[in-house]
Amino acid sequence: MGQMDGMVAIVTGASRGLGKAIAMEYAREGASVVICARGQSPTGLPGTLQETVQEIHDGGGEVMGVNCDVTDEAQVEEMVRQARERFGRIDVLFNNAGTMVLGETILEIDPARWDQLIRINVGGPYRCSRAVLPVMMEQGKGSIINIGSRMATDPAQGGGVLYSASKAAVHMFSLCLADEVKDYNIAVNILSPGAMRSEGSAAIPWTQRDWHERVDPSAVGPCAVFLALQDASTFTGQLAARADFGTTWGPGIG
Repeated sequence: MGQMDGMVAIVTGASRGLGKAIAMEYAREGASVVICARGQSPTGLPGTLQETVQEIHDGGGEVMGVNCDVTDEAQVEEMVRQARERFGRIDVLFNNAGTMVLGETILEIDPARWDQLIRINVGGPYRCSRAVLPVMMEQGKGSIINIGSRMATDPAQGGGVLYSASKAAVHMFSLCLADEVKDYNIAVNILSPGAMRSEGSAAIPWTQRDWHERVDPSAVGPCAVFLALQDASTFTGQLAARADFGTTWGPGIG
C-alpha cells in the first residue's frame, strides 16, 4: 500500500528534472498522476513529457500526460478539466514548471525576457492554483506545493534581480494563499529543494564547481510526498527546506 493510494496529483513541468522525479515518486506511492509540460522545450534541454509518461507506465503507475503551457490560461483550464474528467478529483497540485535566468544584470535583461520569466515562474502557480482551487474547495481538502528557493531571501545566493524576484513573489503568493484558503482545509506550502543535479543546472557553467554537493532530484521525493498528504489542519503556510526534512519538519515533528 502506498502513502498516496486513491489520490490524484497534478505535476507541472514534468518532462525532466524535479518535476519528473516528483511525478514518478507520486506514482510509486499509489497516486494517479496528471503530468504536463510544453510540447517542446524552448531551451532544447533533453527530456519529454511522453518519456515521463512511458517510464511511469513501465513502473506500473497510473498517469495521464497533457501538453500544457502554464502561461496560457485556456491550456491550464483544459488540463484541469481533463484531469477531473478522467479521475474525478484533484488532491494535489505540485507547481514545478519554471525557468531560470542567472548571472545577468538588469541592463542585460530586456523587458520581453523579464515578462516571460515572470509569466512562467509567478503566473504559472497563479493560473494553475486558480484552476484547481474550485475542485479542492468542493472536496473540502487539498494540497498545493510551490517551488521556492534560497535565492528568494538571500541576494548572496546569486539569483540576480529577475530570478530572485520571481521566487520571492512565489514565497509571498504561497503564504498569502495559504491564509486565504485555510477555511476550505487546503494546505499551501513552499518547498525549497536546494541545489540539484538536473538537466537545467547542468547547462549552467558555474554549477560545475559544486556538482558533487548537489543532490539528485529523486532525493526531494519524500519531502514532496509528505507535503502532498497535508491539509490546512496539519501543515500549511510553511517554507519547507529539503535539507531540514526530518529535523525541523516532516513526519512526527511539530
